[in-house]
Amino acid sequence: MGLIMEMMMSMGGEDGKIKQMYQYHKIGCPIAWISGLLNKYSIFRIKLNAETCKTCGICDKQCYIVSMEPAKFSLYKPKMIAPGDSYTCSKCLKCVASCPNGSLTYKV
Repeated sequence: MGLIMEMMMSMGGEDGKIKQMYQYHKIGCPIAWISGLLNKYSIFRIKLNAETCKTCGICDKQCYIVSMEPAKFSLYKPKMIAPGDSYTCSKCLKCVASCPNGSLTYKV
C-alpha cells in the first residue's frame, strides 16, 4: 500500500493535489490507521545525530509531511515533532537518502 501511495505522490507534480489526496487517504483508510499506529510503537526509527547535523534543511525539503505542515514538523529543528513518529509517515526514507553528511539514519 505504501508503495502505491509513493508512486502516486511522485506523479503529482508540485501543485499539491496528489498530496492532498494522500492526506485524505491517510485519514480514511483502515490500513493507514494501522501503519500509522505502528509508527508510534515501531522499534525502527529515523534518528538524527545532532553532533554531525549541519542544519542545512535538505531533509525537511525532501519530506512531504514537513512540506504540508512546516510549523509543526521538522527532522532537525529542536522542539518540533519528528515526521517519522507521525501517523502520516510512510517511511519513504527520502529524508535519510538526501542528508549530505549522513546525520539521519533508520535503525533501532
